Amino acid sequence: MDTAVLIKTMQQAFAGPRLIFSVIGWSLLAGAFFLAVQADEARREWIRVDGEIVDFTDGETDAPIVEYVAPNGSRSRITGKISSSPRAGQVGDRVPVLINPDDPEITRLGTPLELWFAPGLLGAIGGVFVIIGALSGGAIGAGRLPGQLSERRLQALRETGERVMARVTGVMAVGAGAASRTPAHWRLEAQALNPEAGAPAVYISQPIKIDPAPYVKVGDEVGVYVDRDNPKIYAFDFSMLPFGS
Repeated sequence: MDTAVLIKTMQQAFAGPRLIFSVIGWSLLAGAFFLAVQADEARREWIRVDGEIVDFTDGETDAPIVEYVAPNGSRSRITGKISSSPRAGQVGDRVPVLINPDDPEITRLGTPLELWFAPGLLGAIGGVFVIIGALSGGAIGAGRLPGQLSERRLQALRETGERVMARVTGVMAVGAGAASRTPAHWRLEAQALNPEAGAPAVYISQPIKIDPAPYVKVGDEVGVYVDRDNPKIYAFDFSMLPFGS
């Protein structure tokens, strides 16, 4: 299997998972933000009273059972939503209880664990999914590959690198957009005519924003700037073509 086919196969294999990871990640981050806003609103705007831990739920992990006196004088109990092992506190500890002023039947514990554990957990998991989605995109050509360099690094290669000739062996469309189904960019694959020891025999170009097919075809020769100290660093010479420098 040649490099072009391999990259296309990887694109097809990872395009779905990459999208799924991104959707799940951003959904979790949105959920974390929503829960954090709710927690902050309760912390700032709900009625705060003192409660006392009187017991814990039974199980492998325990949630506190807190007794408190509402503003109307009635005594009530609330069970925490977050269980932990070891227990978060002990019987007799004083903890804040938050009461919704619009509906006193709605209450929640005002401890940092109860307020911020859920949004923090969702945010952390969501961030991991977003990062995985971004990295999987970069691994198949949507991100940085050899040959995708900054403009400053590219200029340095032009001035100090060695220009070798390579023959184009493929024109690859990369990352079709979900809405338009048009490629996000293209890349050229080329094979060095006279590869030196330690240098890549096959080069994959930096991204091209327009379809290069009208200007470059399989079999054409193109120049590639190669770093003399590290041949794995290179960039295609597009200075004579309308789609790049």
